[in-house]
Amino acid sequence: MIYREAIHMLNTILEEKDPYTAGHSRRVAYYASKIAENLGMDTKEQTLAHETGLLHDVGKLLTPESILLKPKRFTKKELIIMQRHAIDSVKIIENISALKDHVPIVRHHHESFDGTGYPDRLRGDAIPLISRILCVADAFDAMTTNRIYKPRKSKNEALNELRRCSNTQFDPRVVEAAVRFFETQQELTSVHQIPTSYHQEEYFAFFYKDKITTGYSSDYLNYFLMQRGENECICCYLIEMHHMHCYNDYYGWKAGNHLLKETFLRLKLLFDHAPIFRIYGDDFVILNSHHMNVDTQEVKEKLCLGFEGIDISLTHFHLNDFSFRTWEDFEPYLHKKKNIKYLKGVVNL
Repeated sequence: MIYREAIHMLNTILEEKDPYTAGHSRRVAYYASKIAENLGMDTKEQTLAHETGLLHDVGKLLTPESILLKPKRFTKKELIIMQRHAIDSVKIIENISALKDHVPIVRHHHESFDGTGYPDRLRGDAIPLISRILCVADAFDAMTTNRIYKPRKSKNEALNELRRCSNTQFDPRVVEAAVRFFETQQELTSVHQIPTSYHQEEYFAFFYKDKITTGYSSDYLNYFLMQRGENECICCYLIEMHHMHCYNDYYGWKAGNHLLKETFLRLKLLFDHAPIFRIYGDDFVILNSHHMNVDTQEVKEKLCLGFEGIDISLTHFHLNDFSFRTWEDFEPYLHKKKNIKYLKGVVNL
């Protein structure tokens, strides 16, 4: 049917803008249809739950990327703008006559059972049942998906949170049906927010690309570290550039920025296609899913060529030998190298 083609078209556009949101919508659609099935709803209602799951976040097409892709928690003003996506979703679909039954469900998918939700603070049975289903499916997927600013919860942790918020944020009957369904599902291990194309990377660039070198930022490094068990980024090199402050004082900040850009380009040649992150202003981290052999003499020649007064050190280790969530958590290991059992060595160039 034409209206179903329109639904998938909107989801495709959403996927190009934000791959996380589109993947999230597909999962929520599936979860919602299965929760509806567990509640004994008929096939037509299950289909409606699936279709509204695909549509519930299309209003994010109107949300500024500076908010939609923000790597940290929202300010109060940003949260207000983000919450408009429920109303914006209605704006997008309300003129499609075949979707008239979808409109109230999409509008109210963020209402809470106790009346504290948005946009209309409905409560209890005043909230459409499928909206209550979407609210639970939406929350479960958000909790079990890695985001830039927080790691995912396990399935059991997410189910406990659904139970804890039953009768406040969530309809208790919907929670019971959801728990029955999710308990039969395998643990999700690969739901992430990583861009999969150059086009998607450019959307991420506003926050996650380093503005001076065009490498990745420390925020994105921390996200990679949270994912390391899944994308197997286990080999790590830390490139530390010493005496940059003296270089800046002597040659000026413009020359210092040029040095950082040039260093990044040289690292790209040395480490092939491995992702490179700039941290602490003048240091670089390189991650890879397999061991990278590095000729330290070649590193010395290519990184130091033409830059007098700069000393460079290289530290090589395997991330999976340590338990930490962010680079800042790992920093104490570097300052106390005697505690690093599997350190492969520090080479002063």
